[in-house]
Amino acid sequence: MPLPDSNTVTKLRASDGVVQGTFNVGYRPSGVAFDGANIWVASRDSNTVTKLRASDGVVQGTFDVGSNPSGVAFDGANIWVTNFDDNTVTKLRASDGVVQGTFNVGSNPSGVAFDGANIWVTNYGSNTGTKLRASAGDLQGTFNVGNRVTGVAFDGANIWVTNNGMNTVTKLRASDGDLQGTFDVGSNPSGVAFDGANIWVTNFYSNTVTKLRATDGDLQGTFNVGDYPCGVAFDGANIWVTTL
Repeated sequence: MPLPDSNTVTKLRASDGVVQGTFNVGYRPSGVAFDGANIWVASRDSNTVTKLRASDGVVQGTFDVGSNPSGVAFDGANIWVTNFDDNTVTKLRASDGVVQGTFNVGSNPSGVAFDGANIWVTNYGSNTGTKLRASAGDLQGTFNVGNRVTGVAFDGANIWVTNNGMNTVTKLRASDGDLQGTFDVGSNPSGVAFDGANIWVTNFYSNTVTKLRATDGDLQGTFNVGDYPCGVAFDGANIWVTTL
């Protein structure tokens, strides 16, 4: 079945999941991240990343990246974008979108997250996670994870990874990669985000987002969103979800 062409990002109030707005971005939006003032959305078939003002969704700029960009993360100064078809991750300065570097990772990089010092990338094609030092992009390690890994998020102590091929999300201790738990979510989980207390997971074929308590993975709610939700981010008060 062909995918629809809504090409939007949806803003949900984090407290109760109520929709606060829907905004147009590029073609086939995927990953989404918050930089403290703006929302960044990677658009796979546009090979771009779009910067929107979080308060009202007004576009602040659109910037070229690699082929089939998927995940997006903010490291405090820069935006990191995974390029699925290039096996690379691109680092852009958040203030103006100027490219700061492009770095090799695993096969078909998908999700990306910042842990305060390092960038973590999930490699869909190799079922691994790559850890890069954010300051220079040099390799810090490669770790085996689940099946068809997509999204990745950091909760302050642990790394959460969505397993698209298993309908689960896995919690790993960030310091050493030790398994802390694996939890069921919806069908074909894609993106994952942390809101300070809970983990939010988009379920691509369920058209829902799942909220889990970060401490123990207990289900806190499941909310309907648009068709084929992919990326998800938290802006301090709201959850943003990209839908195809």
